[in-house]
Amino acid sequence: MSYRIESHYLLTSDWLAKGAFTAHFENKATAITTAIEGVDDPKEQEVRVVCVETGAVVWRSTQAEYE
Repeated sequence: MSYRIESHYLLTSDWLAKGAFTAHFENKATAITTAIEGVDDPKEQEVRVVCVETGAVVWRSTQAEYE
């Protein structure tokens, strides 16, 4: 399985490469760690990790239901 990062917020990082947030990750934990780095407050600014093959959201930073 591979994973991608999604968010309605601009994802940026002072230490990650610009393409880090558009990459596909083979490891879900790496995708989650990268996703968290992309927003200032992951509990308020939702960022999601999605399985590329199925389209299923496998992790989200907020408690909100995915629409």
